[in-house]
Amino acid sequence: MGRALPVFVIMAGGKGERLWPLVRAGMPKVCLRADGVHTLLDATLTRLAPLATPRNTLIITTRDQTAMIRHSLPRAFRPSVIVEPEPKNTAGCISMAAAIVAARATHTVMCVLPADHWIPDAAAFWRSLGAAVEVAAAHPAMAMIGVRPSRVHPGLGHLCVGPRLGRQQARLPRDLLGGQGCQVFRLARFIEKPSPKAAQQLMRQRRVFWNAGIFVGQAGTFLSLIRRWLPEHARFLGPLGERFGRADFAKQAKTAYRALQAISFDDGVMAHMREGYVVEGDFVWEDLGSWESWARIRRLNAPSIVVDSRNVQTLSADGHLVATVGLKDVIVVHTPDATLVCHARSTQAVRTVTAQLSQDQRMARYA
Repeated sequence: MGRALPVFVIMAGGKGERLWPLVRAGMPKVCLRADGVHTLLDATLTRLAPLATPRNTLIITTRDQTAMIRHSLPRAFRPSVIVEPEPKNTAGCISMAAAIVAARATHTVMCVLPADHWIPDAAAFWRSLGAAVEVAAAHPAMAMIGVRPSRVHPGLGHLCVGPRLGRQQARLPRDLLGGQGCQVFRLARFIEKPSPKAAQQLMRQRRVFWNAGIFVGQAGTFLSLIRRWLPEHARFLGPLGERFGRADFAKQAKTAYRALQAISFDDGVMAHMREGYVVEGDFVWEDLGSWESWARIRRLNAPSIVVDSRNVQTLSADGHLVATVGLKDVIVVHTPDATLVCHARSTQAVRTVTAQLSQDQRMARYA
C-alpha cells in the first residue's frame, strides 16, 4: 500500500436494537461473540492487524458503551477510544473522525469500518482494502468496498457502477490487480435501502454491489464532502480536530453534538454522490445487525428439540434447551430474563420491541 500508513476509524457505537435481548444497555453489540470466543470488535482489530496499531487507530463509541468497550479491548488500544457525547448516527462519528485526522494531515487516508461485520477471509479482505487505500491515496475521491449481492436485500445500500478501470486508470500497483482479480469501478450512483421491488430489479443487474459500509478516502476528501452535503456537521465538528487531546475536548464535543441532526453518512452524504470508486470485495461478508444475519453464518444453533417444525433456529445465552412444536421459519433467542420468538422474515422489526421497552418504566430492566 502507500508509504504512509492509513488511519483506521472503527465505528463501535451502534445500539444493536435489532439484536435484543442479547444486546442490552450493559452489553454493546460489538462485545458479542459471534464465534463464541472473540468479540466482534476484537475480531475487527485482528482482521486489520498488523497495520492497525494504537497509534493509527481510532475506536469511536458512545458514552453509555465506553466502559464496557474499553474493558473488552487489549490494554494498548484503550487510549484509542474516542467518546461521542450522544448517539447521532454515523455522520456525526465520521465527521468528527475526519476533523481529527485532517488536523494532523489532510492527505492522510482514512479507512472507516464498522465493528459488527463478519468477514472470515482476512487475506481477501486485505486485497480489497489495500486497493481502496491505493485508489484513495492517488485520487481526491471516495473509495468504497462493494460486495456482490447474493440475495434480494432492501435493508442494504446498493452501489451502481460504471465500467471497470484498468490498472493505469486506477493508478494501482501491479500486484493489486490482474491475477488476483481485484476489480475497481467508477461509482455511478448510490441507492440507500431501496424498496423491495427496486431491490429485486437491482439484483438482476450486473453492475450493482451491496455497500459494505467501508469508506476509504483522504481526510480532506471526507471533510470536503461533509462541507458540501452536511454543512452543519462541518460547522460544529470541524473545530474539534484542533482541540483533540486538549482538556476541553469533551466539553466542546458535547456542545457540538447537541446541535447536530441525527443522520447516517449514507443518507447525508453517499445518497448525493455521483463520483468516486468502488473496489470489489471478493469475500464472504455479513452485516451482523440482525438475527437473520446471525442465522446466515450459522451462529443460531443452541441445543434444541424440533417436532413437526421446519427452519427453526435458536440461540441460548446459557445453554438453555429450546423445544418447538409445529413451527416454521422461526428464530428463538433465549436469555436468563427475556426471550425473543420472531418470524425469520421479521428480524428487522425487533427494534420495535426495544422502543416499547423504553416507553414503559416497568420494563426498564429488560432494555
